[in-house]
Amino acid sequence: NLARVDYDGTASSLLVEPQRTNLVTYSEDFSQYNLSGFVAPIESGYLAPDGTNSAYKVTGVIGSSSIYLPSVSSMTATKSIYARTVSGTGTTRLLSYYGNTNNTFTLTEEWQRFELTGSIVTGGNNFYAVDFRSLTTTLSELIIWGGQAEEASYATSYIPTSGSSVTRVQETYSKTGITNLINSEEGVLFLEMAALSNSGNYRLITLSDGTTSNRVFIGFRLDTGYIYYFVIVGGSTVASHITSTTSLDFSKVAVKWKANDFALWINGSEISTDTSGSSFTANTLNTLQMNEGDGSGFEFHGKVKQLQVFKTALTDTELATLTTI
Repeated sequence: NLARVDYDGTASSLLVEPQRTNLVTYSEDFSQYNLSGFVAPIESGYLAPDGTNSAYKVTGVIGSSSIYLPSVSSMTATKSIYARTVSGTGTTRLLSYYGNTNNTFTLTEEWQRFELTGSIVTGGNNFYAVDFRSLTTTLSELIIWGGQAEEASYATSYIPTSGSSVTRVQETYSKTGITNLINSEEGVLFLEMAALSNSGNYRLITLSDGTTSNRVFIGFRLDTGYIYYFVIVGGSTVASHITSTTSLDFSKVAVKWKANDFALWINGSEISTDTSGSSFTANTLNTLQMNEGDGSGFEFHGKVKQLQVFKTALTDTELATLTTI
């Protein structure tokens, strides 16, 4: 029940992810994996990305060694693992059978998280942490940590396991009883946000009365990831716009509402205006939710650096300043 924060090295953002299950039953204990063609044991006790000494060094033989966990997932899972070299830079095959063509990665002395998404041609449902059998591999030793496999189209943050699969539940955030913080008759909803993927369902952040009949929302569209907004008053749409802008990078987005004065601003530019339509009556909006407004679905999945609600419909100059990257 604590908010999760994503830190990219320069700034933090609220991280909101869907429910996911790590199907790799031993994400850190690689001593539980099958070893094939190894002449030296794998070694534990190396510094991992989480600051513990839980990473493993694996030393194989190019052309004959592999380390894998059998019967993990279907062949279309998204797989990921953290890896680095012992020294220098080189290439190796991670996350699937060496005979596949989408699994060659370049490693350095810095930890990186490597991901593989899509159909795997051969190798069954084994989770190959490393497969040294490709003769194009240049590394015979490396350090690994944090294996993960998810039945989804993109990887989410790491879920530790130690003997069984583990599920992280859908994350949701909401705040009710905030009528005094919102001027229902006019205002601005401002977000600095990024999507986790351009695929998936509708993903919304909403000011509402706890229903879908009265609400202002900003979100990402179904399957396209396009940024869009709606203002719905008394069950009727009074203003809306669907952009062709996708946002895996952060965008600053603001929606202004006021009777006969609605607008969408993105990254310093006015994208859409609507000069006809009624606004909410006083004290209508009282809830902020990361879903469609009544808590029933279309949960927001993404990152949020800023979320602000203004009690006045800001001027164009103010909106340009607010949303400029």
